Amino acid sequence: MVIAMSDDLDVMIDRLIPHRASGRRFIAGFILGLIGGGAVAALTLPRSGPALRALLAERAPVWLRQLRDALRSERPL
Repeated sequence: MVIAMSDDLDVMIDRLIPHRASGRRFIAGFILGLIGGGAVAALTLPRSGPALRALLAERAPVWLRQLRDALRSERPL
């Protein structure tokens, strides 16, 4: 019975998603989602434009350094 349910579930998923997305498409969608989410968050923040730019100017170098360190190391995030 459990096997039949998983087969039915696979059929339903295949009907909903006829072509599985590749890893590259997933990563591209993920990055676009991050950019879009960041834009929406920036637009809805309760800060003025100059205050937001100052905050980003202050934190961006730290974020970039962390990103570089994460990409260079082989440790998981």
